[in-house]
Amino acid sequence: MKQQNTIQLELKHLYKKWPEAKRFLKALGCPANDAEDIFQEALIIYCRKKEDENFVLTVDAFVYVRNTAKLLWYNQARKQKNHPTIDLEPEIQQLDDDWFQKEMKIKTVESAILQLGKQCRELLELFYGLGWNMVDIAKKIGLRNDKVAKAQKYRCLQKAKENALSIENSTTSIHI
Repeated sequence: MKQQNTIQLELKHLYKKWPEAKRFLKALGCPANDAEDIFQEALIIYCRKKEDENFVLTVDAFVYVRNTAKLLWYNQARKQKNHPTIDLEPEIQQLDDDWFQKEMKIKTVESAILQLGKQCRELLELFYGLGWNMVDIAKKIGLRNDKVAKAQKYRCLQKAKENALSIENSTTSIHI
């Protein structure tokens, strides 16, 4: 029952990101009428994977669903032979470049958060990922009250920002 509630919360969170997924699929050349079906199919695949006890999710759930949708679209387009492989339009190329930059930022943020302690990761996930209020978060992670939780969230965010800057600086110096 608890796992079912968790999946329902995750699905609500993923459905809120539907406009972002739609833009992403559209940038790949997917027609709007196909995008919703592909997104739904990706969500079904995600739910089935979550039920498998051997499945380990190593990225954010939305990243997993979005990338699954991308693969589903590529498979569908390949079958229909409608997916362009040569001569990308400049606008689509720019969208791909923007997407790549955004993906790199997401990877940096994910790495920065993974460097945080367990309590910080949990606090940020509860607040930003699941939308909990500070009173409930304080109780869940054993803090005195919501004000302490709010201060802790601020410190966690500051540390995450420092980690992200450190990661960006280290990757920039490697690429130069």
